[in-house]
Amino acid sequence: MSSPVARLLLLVVVEAHEYLSAPLSRTGSCLLNGVIMGSKICQTHTTPDTSDDVQCLDDKLTYSHLFHVHPAYENFACGGSTLVKGSRGGSQGLLQECGDLKSDPTHFNMSLPGPGEVATYKAGQEVELGLKGFFHQGVMRVSLCFYEDSACSSPSHFTSYVLGYHFSEGTSGDASAPEGIYSVVLGFKVRMPNRKGRAALQWLVDAEDVRSYVSCTTIEIIGATVESPQRSPSSAPLHGPRTDSYACNGHPLCNCTTTHEPTSPNVGLGLVCPQGTSPSVINGTSTGTDIVAQYKAQLGVDVFCGLCISNGCPSSCGGKYNGFYQGPKCTNAPVLKGCGATHETALPKYIECSAATCTSSGWSPSL
Repeated sequence: MSSPVARLLLLVVVEAHEYLSAPLSRTGSCLLNGVIMGSKICQTHTTPDTSDDVQCLDDKLTYSHLFHVHPAYENFACGGSTLVKGSRGGSQGLLQECGDLKSDPTHFNMSLPGPGEVATYKAGQEVELGLKGFFHQGVMRVSLCFYEDSACSSPSHFTSYVLGYHFSEGTSGDASAPEGIYSVVLGFKVRMPNRKGRAALQWLVDAEDVRSYVSCTTIEIIGATVESPQRSPSSAPLHGPRTDSYACNGHPLCNCTTTHEPTSPNVGLGLVCPQGTSPSVINGTSTGTDIVAQYKAQLGVDVFCGLCISNGCPSSCGGKYNGFYQGPKCTNAPVLKGCGATHETALPKYIECSAATCTSSGWSPSL
């Protein structure tokens, strides 16, 4: 009978790797820039020299999938933590293959100029971000941190302008493609806030995996109709939305609470947050559930598929790519009616938010 460690290693023989491709992440096309969610760090082996730090899948702050980034990333919001350990020496292992803050500071220190060009967008512009790789089940988020406000080094710096969320399932490309299973390309539409200036754009994935994923890059927003909050005189008339406001894409996590259990029909936008309530793995052994099954139980498969990123939930919703961890395309019952070769998200359905009107982050799991 296999040991818990052996079971964990079997889980990662085929590794989901994913990154922000447009605008290109500071770590370029490097597939694996990981982070740890939760309050604890687990290891793949009991032997320190051959062990990797990984997420603890039975940690409630991990399996809730409410973006609780581990304290080892407190000063590494864009990855590259030097406080985690990999089996290949230093920080490199199952968590990181893109270097770290010590070896590649311009890739991870967002206060330094980055290695690539800075993409420019207009305030209020709808932008389709590009994502590439082989995707895991979980939930993803896009947010901004303005350099005028902070160094954009802490996860908490990316909670004031949350532009949207999407669910995903295990999604792979065709093994025969030039890039093999890592050839999936997904699009995530967001709307830029009515604020000018340079900002760090973060794509963060809270994945049901041995690690989660993050990509960051620097962008510039131009053409805002009001000044930034710090510079706007109290007597100045506003010619557009409040400068601390943002448009979120209408996913329930744009504005929800965790004061009650996430049971249907009380889960949704303005209601209880969809979240994990049970671990998928305990001591290396599958429990028979996963985060996708829990989301579908809380929301229903139709709503779940509407909140998935287009073509990113093939096992339940169909689409152009192959299902993976949740089974082949259209086999993860219950499935969307008419499940087949196409799938389009129902988002964005933009809502205007601010810190005073929306709870888009900072939740504790429901009791």
